[in-house]
Amino acid sequence: MGRNTAQWCCRVCGFDRWHIVTVKRKNGALYTTSFYACSGCSVMMLNPEQFNAHGGAAPNIEMPTVVALRSRK
Repeated sequence: MGRNTAQWCCRVCGFDRWHIVTVKRKNGALYTTSFYACSGCSVMMLNPEQFNAHGGAAPNIEMPTVVALRSRK
């Protein structure tokens, strides 16, 4: 079930609900992870408040490492 608050908005798609990510193990048991996901676009996060477009907290997103390729001669 998604959490619906007028105070939360996904930074990617603008949807207003998120849910806790659960996965089914091979034995059929459900496992609740420490991840949250936007119910609109399914972007995953560790802290919904840091991914809130209405909030002032830094999103804590890291830029990927840029690797320069050597040119062929």
